[in-house]
Amino acid sequence: MDIIPVIDILNNQVVRAIKGDRDNYQSINHKLYNSTDPRDIIDQIVKRYSPKILYIADLDAIIHNTIDPKIYNDILSSFPKTKFWIDSGLKEIKLKKKYRNYYPVFCSEKSKGYEFSSNKFNNCVCSFDFMGKYIGEKPIYRQQKASPSKIILMDLLQVGSKNNINYKLARRFIRNNNQDYYIAGGIKSIFDIKRAKYFGASGVLVSTMIHQNKITKYMIQKEKTSSKNRAG
Repeated sequence: MDIIPVIDILNNQVVRAIKGDRDNYQSINHKLYNSTDPRDIIDQIVKRYSPKILYIADLDAIIHNTIDPKIYNDILSSFPKTKFWIDSGLKEIKLKKKYRNYYPVFCSEKSKGYEFSSNKFNNCVCSFDFMGKYIGEKPIYRQQKASPSKIILMDLLQVGSKNNINYKLARRFIRNNNQDYYIAGGIKSIFDIKRAKYFGASGVLVSTMIHQNKITKYMIQKEKTSSKNRAG
């Protein structure tokens, strides 16, 4: 199972995401990293945990359709051994070169429902976004061509809250052995990680646990090792 740290960026700063209420997102506590700059915080997370994958939600791109390519060129070139899943709201990032550690995220929130027909996003990680209900003009998971191998079940109401994992959502989707599902939202403890694993998730996205040091490097490395053993 992959334990994937999450970074939310707004106004070029890392913010604390709570229940999808983006108008009230605040910068992350400066004392946690002595910085709010995404590059500084990623540097510390990579040194502390050595994660295989790190997820970035660019809220400037998702909300305002604006993006700062310099940040991503800096990040992708500085941490070549870390895979970055980057949700830029389907907005293209102008990169200096083709980075092998860059994995774009196709999010249903910004989808018009027809994009998969072009095959442009077939190799993306796909995020099925929910906030009480599915977010997006059309339920892309019902389209026959929309069959990405990696899918994030993103429940924004659970993100940064005291709520539990949306088990109903997990039961609904995690049943296809040909696809890897990742749970985002409601992961607050090791127990939640184990529950997600029990439901058949291939990984979880964690924010609070990472920022508040509620998980150890050993736990992340242990999960990475067990995933490799199953794959072999």
